[in-house]
Amino acid sequence: MLRKRFYIFLVALLIVEHIAAQVKLVAVPSKTVIHPNETLHLQFVAEGVSKADEFIPPAFKNFEQVSNAFETNGWTWVNGSLTEYVSYTYILKPKIKGKLSIGEAAIKAKGKVVFSQVVTIQVTDAVTVNRDVTASKEEEKPDYYLLPGEDAKEKIRKNLFVKAFIDKKSCYVGEALLATFKLYTRLDSESKILKRPSFNGFSVIDLEEPEAGIFTKEVIDGKIYNCYLIRKVQLFPLQSGVLNIEPVEITNKVRLIRTSSKTGKDWMDALTNKEKNQQLNDETIVEEELVTVTPPLQVTVAELPAGKPESFNGAVGSFAISSKLIKNKFKADESGVLQIKITGTGNIPMINAPVVNWPDKAEVFEPKIKEEISKLLSPISGFKDFEIPFSAPAGAFELPPVVFSFFDVASKTYKTVQSDPVSFTVQPASLRKKKLPATETKENVSFLAKWKWFLVGGILSAILLIVLAIKRFKKPSASVAEPAIEPVLKEPAETFLAPALYARDSSHHKQFYSLLINGMQEFFIDRFQLQHQSVSSTALRQLLQEKQLVQEAATWNSMVNRCEEVMFSPLELNISKDELLRDAEFIMKSIDQSITANAAAAKS
Repeated sequence: MLRKRFYIFLVALLIVEHIAAQVKLVAVPSKTVIHPNETLHLQFVAEGVSKADEFIPPAFKNFEQVSNAFETNGWTWVNGSLTEYVSYTYILKPKIKGKLSIGEAAIKAKGKVVFSQVVTIQVTDAVTVNRDVTASKEEEKPDYYLLPGEDAKEKIRKNLFVKAFIDKKSCYVGEALLATFKLYTRLDSESKILKRPSFNGFSVIDLEEPEAGIFTKEVIDGKIYNCYLIRKVQLFPLQSGVLNIEPVEITNKVRLIRTSSKTGKDWMDALTNKEKNQQLNDETIVEEELVTVTPPLQVTVAELPAGKPESFNGAVGSFAISSKLIKNKFKADESGVLQIKITGTGNIPMINAPVVNWPDKAEVFEPKIKEEISKLLSPISGFKDFEIPFSAPAGAFELPPVVFSFFDVASKTYKTVQSDPVSFTVQPASLRKKKLPATETKENVSFLAKWKWFLVGGILSAILLIVLAIKRFKKPSASVAEPAIEPVLKEPAETFLAPALYARDSSHHKQFYSLLINGMQEFFIDRFQLQHQSVSSTALRQLLQEKQLVQEAATWNSMVNRCEEVMFSPLELNISKDELLRDAEFIMKSIDQSITANAAAAKS
């Protein structure tokens, strides 16, 4: 029956490819029953599209909008199918009590306009909980309670778990592989990552940063779960064979409310007591700590087939190439610049500069490389630029086409593309000296040149002595030795903390922690000249240890753990932002001092 329905659905899609059902807009409230002083997260999720042409929110007449909407996009795994989505989240606070309706939102995408459903929110006093409200709570938290005879750990295992997904179990060396790790829960819990997955044998690019406190609703076996993204990465295998993706381990502290038949109270009474903020004794509260682990994943990686073209250097995907000269005319004492651009989808970060057939006597210098990738889809797409400076003698030249080969996964064949040839002219070098009269000999020219440089040197020496004398005159007699000249640092350390400081007092307070970690990673990239794909927290800790910054490495590790504890916990945790900022400033100051000291030592 299921197979028959699948084929019917597939045929329908092929016949009516443009129907509006391709895009679905759903309103997902974080709660359906709140108190007058509570806030509500309302998320509008558009499935089947990663970017909208236009989104029109409803008019929140009976609600105050606490903060600006924030937009996220990515993929969600629903019933074994990977679906792209874009979402818009609003934080609302009710103005009045009662049953309040929130109207339809609208989204325009793929040439169609789709509407969400109307949402009803019950705003009630904390003490008064009627039967309609309890019915809503039964739908919202059906597994918060623990009935007599139920095993707490077993109940937690059924309602809280982590999953890992890969979009393929076999691929070629260099072929893109998508790996996603998620936490699913129907319980209130505090979750902390104990062990991150290791990707030995892969080149790794993080596609989507976990949004602090943001979750999606997913249905598994007929039950609705809050789903939190742990990590989503693009993997490129570097070797053939069976490669293992190690599991994620997460520790979860869960609190359940035990109901007792002796008291005559059912589980709804227990929840009502909790809403009244009544003190629950130790017999009523059940607190369990459980470690959840994803099963290890295996990928079978095959070697690329034989018959590699001579111009093949490991590119896997689909690419195009173009080349041009920044200037087609320049002088022999100037440098020309050849720009080669490779665009497409695939393992862009692993692409090396293609071979160029330069003219004789041309001198080629180190290329400047620029890379931009889009992480919205898998495989990643974008371009890689190689700007290659060179010099050549005077004359007219033509650079032959630049040839680039790649392995196309779709057709399982090697393909070769090439750029157009480019022509350029090198003019004679500029005359930098005035012509002397013919009566002057080479000896006279040499003599005059020597005296000219002696004169210039004497003037510069005199100016330097005057400046030093003025400085010495201004200094106190007991002045200390001048410190070593500090290297020029690209950006002040405070610049990298600015986004986190801006979000420090935001109503969406979890955003502070993700912005802080992102800012620190950008600081490491700037100071140590790192590539973006190599800035995992573990790699940065190891880098600090290698540079003998042991205390800073331990502080960084502690910062990451505390921030992740807040970011991945469904609960609101109170971890000191001031302390995290002090730790960040300590690490930044230590690194800058280390860089300065190393520069001074190198000069001496």
